[in-house]
Amino acid sequence: MLRRNELMKSSQSWMVRVLGVFALLALLCGSAFAGQGYILKTRGDNLKTVATTYGLTLQRQIFSNQNFSVGVVSAPENADPNLASAVAADPNVLRFSADRVLPPKSPVVPALSKSVSNLQAWLLSMQDFQQKTNSYLNQPAFRLVGAPDAGHGKGVTVAVIDTALDPTHPLLANKLVAGADCIGASCVPGIPSIFNDATLDQSTVIILEQSTVIILEQSTVIILEQSTVIILESDAATALAGQQLPADTGHGTMVASLIAGAAPGVKIMPIRAFQADGSANLSDIVAGIYYAVDHGAKVINMSFSTEDDPTLAEAVEAANQHGVVCVASTNNTDSSAAVYPAAYNGPGQRVIGVGSVDSTTGMFKSSFSGYGKPNVDLYAPGENLIAAYPGNHFALASGTSFSTAMVSGAAATLIAQRAGDSVQNYASALINNGPLVSHPADGTHSLNVPAALKNLQ
Repeated sequence: MLRRNELMKSSQSWMVRVLGVFALLALLCGSAFAGQGYILKTRGDNLKTVATTYGLTLQRQIFSNQNFSVGVVSAPENADPNLASAVAADPNVLRFSADRVLPPKSPVVPALSKSVSNLQAWLLSMQDFQQKTNSYLNQPAFRLVGAPDAGHGKGVTVAVIDTALDPTHPLLANKLVAGADCIGASCVPGIPSIFNDATLDQSTVIILEQSTVIILEQSTVIILEQSTVIILESDAATALAGQQLPADTGHGTMVASLIAGAAPGVKIMPIRAFQADGSANLSDIVAGIYYAVDHGAKVINMSFSTEDDPTLAEAVEAANQHGVVCVASTNNTDSSAAVYPAAYNGPGQRVIGVGSVDSTTGMFKSSFSGYGKPNVDLYAPGENLIAAYPGNHFALASGTSFSTAMVSGAAATLIAQRAGDSVQNYASALINNGPLVSHPADGTHSLNVPAALKNLQ
């Protein structure tokens, strides 16, 4: 369980609290926001006491120990405009801010290069499942960062905060440990399956469960998380008849399979915080982080990006304080604008921000990848990766989400070699020991697992 000696954050300044009050006042005025969720953080185990005092409804408790508690509350109908200032001024309240929704990103699809087209045709031509599995295991990207052996990551649990996944896929079936579905009133322990995802209609579930269908026409791509692109393999007959799956349907499955490919000995802890379309509530993500730490994860993979938020920052800090390595993707936009959690790198916080490079040389930034500090600490291959896809399928995947999976697997490999080291030492070994990326030539390295392992010895 989380230790009981977490330090109260020193960043609870008077100015931050006042600004938060003004922001919340705007939201609480009038009944239009009744039922809106708010993240409440209190000293000690005071969530219920504070909620009762101000007529708030406690919707869920995310975390609680002797130092602080975090939960989601809703405001009453026709809330008094002075309610926000009263709650924020309470000496037991550390934070009171609106929960928000991370919407699916508007995608911009990069042009498919000739090499991608060739890989597409090659993948589509494969019929035997074992042949596809061998191609996945022996793909160039894994060899580029240091061919993994069966012992890499052995016994290390990597939490994947993402969409639900396919627990029956042969590449994942023997690597999963119980995680949780953190969408809703609480984190429900178990393995969140895409086939039980209420946000998918039954026709989509039936399509995914078939292993001998073509999910999309061979000339079609499906878009994931901004400019991420996947191309699905085909086995036999057409099934969708012009329909298209929700954009992020296979995201969790693909990310998990690439972590497992980069570190074959890992255990994957799937934590569902995202709907099938890629949207999420901030509170569900925060709940997933605390759950992962509380249930033994040593690495947390966060293949998403959003705006800065103090509640998210504090969850990352709690993870770091318990020796958990956090890995997050930069944005899938050719930009140096800061995104989070990748950009967290301050006192008490250390997230390894990951960008994408080509999967042939590992020396050139992908056209779709973010770059620069504080977003990108490390690059990893993120183009044309072969990954598992729901329904015993495979896909070609490109995007920083998948570069991040490669780094999470590498982090697990370092932890397996030398458990109990500091988060900073693991991060330094990964970040500072691979080859320098040629473009942009800003002193950022590309992932190299053998060099990182050597640096730990």
